[in-house]
Amino acid sequence: MMNALATLIENGLSDAIVGEIIDDLLVNDAFDGIDNKRCCVALAWQLGMGSNSDVSVSGDTVSMDGVEYRVLDKDEKREAWDESLENYLDEHVMGATGPYFDRDAWKRDARIDGAGHCLSSYDGNEYEYCIKRGESYEYWYIYRIN
Repeated sequence: MMNALATLIENGLSDAIVGEIIDDLLVNDAFDGIDNKRCCVALAWQLGMGSNSDVSVSGDTVSMDGVEYRVLDKDEKREAWDESLENYLDEHVMGATGPYFDRDAWKRDARIDGAGHCLSSYDGNEYEYCIKRGESYEYWYIYRIN
């Protein structure tokens, strides 16, 4: 599927038409795997930003012309954020395991800065892409990592 989209883009199909195709794929959840869905979310978001690119995926990382983005759904975002905060405590905060340090309170306070602060190593920003299906919404979160 991604090869077909890349061919359409390479052959000069307008961003608007490619965007309509991607929107239709996302709304109808027409994917044979999560990797294709991640790519489409990232590509749709990128088209909304005014450019298109060659797209590839590895795990939860989507690469577009050498720029890498981490693309996560709501549950993946929650898990990755918690893991990032735990890793920070383990690596950088002395005494984080002692009886006088409340890890949960620290993580609650650290969340005030937003997930982008932990998950986007490039600029600390979180970008959100929403897919509307009838009355329901599916949110994806995009973090630039290089």
